[in-house]
Amino acid sequence: MTSSSIQRLLITGPRQAVWNETPIPDCNDDEILVRARVTAVSTGTEIRVYRAIPVDQEGKFLHERIPFELPTENGYSMVGDVISVGKNVAEFSEGDRVFVPAPHKQIAAVPAVRATKLPDDIPDERAVFLSILEVAHISLRRGNPIPGENIAILGQGVIGLAALAYCRAFGFRTVVFDFNETRLKIAEEMGADLALSPGSENYLQAASDYFNGEGADLILEAASKWTAIELGMHVAGQDARIVVISRHVETPEFNPVGHPHLGKRLSLLTSYGYPLDGTRWDRAHSVALTLDLLRREKLQIAPMLTHEFSWEELPEIYRRFDEADPDLIGTVIRW
Repeated sequence: MTSSSIQRLLITGPRQAVWNETPIPDCNDDEILVRARVTAVSTGTEIRVYRAIPVDQEGKFLHERIPFELPTENGYSMVGDVISVGKNVAEFSEGDRVFVPAPHKQIAAVPAVRATKLPDDIPDERAVFLSILEVAHISLRRGNPIPGENIAILGQGVIGLAALAYCRAFGFRTVVFDFNETRLKIAEEMGADLALSPGSENYLQAASDYFNGEGADLILEAASKWTAIELGMHVAGQDARIVVISRHVETPEFNPVGHPHLGKRLSLLTSYGYPLDGTRWDRAHSVALTLDLLRREKLQIAPMLTHEFSWEELPEIYRRFDEADPDLIGTVIRW
């Protein structure tokens, strides 16, 4: 690698992650250049891309509106230092520490409007999960819970645990589900009122008892499996909402409008992206609240940050996630 080049991660085919040397990107007029301190692994989206699985059955799209083309960069979470500023950018200066939705690479060029200046008192390893936290934050607001309602969270990966952190910050009663005992223990450490494995005996009855026989009012599905949605429909109370957070690429093997689900008058919602700019909980307002909760330590996410690795190890980390390593959850990559 020369002084005019950087390393970036590329997915070149199914389960093929390689390092690629490329020139330092130019900084256009409306952009900033950011040198990475840390990046974070999104264990759902990034591992799906690592497996080269499209989001649609026709295989045309890698992401919601991005065509399926390989090789591709991967990742969307970076904390780093601004090293160059475009001539039209007034809100950032060289030396600012920022979060940007950038892939795993040493230096990224990012539109300034997509960057977030970070308070000094939020550590890098927490700030780097900002986008991942916001996925959970958006989904909780999509479900529009009322104070006092019961919330069930299905799946305790980084998104599910992040959703739990918001539920605790906002004072909701929560029951979480996961097959992984390590994740259930972390959920308990993060304040879950009840952490259950669907592989345990009488787990549905235990959830029902905790909710006083009324079921969950809101279910957040972060497991990316139709069996999880089916579980949520069983856990749901009358007129409950089920918010699907994670991407599904498989077809269900159960009838979601059959007995006993139809009689509950359930609402199945999907969560993706922010409301329009200028609305009450648009991107700016939502991110500002998350940063404030992190700064005041109201959003307790430390237990879910389980591992740190150097950037050279990332292809091996992808392999471990692909093989469902039970120990890996919140993973920070240092540059």
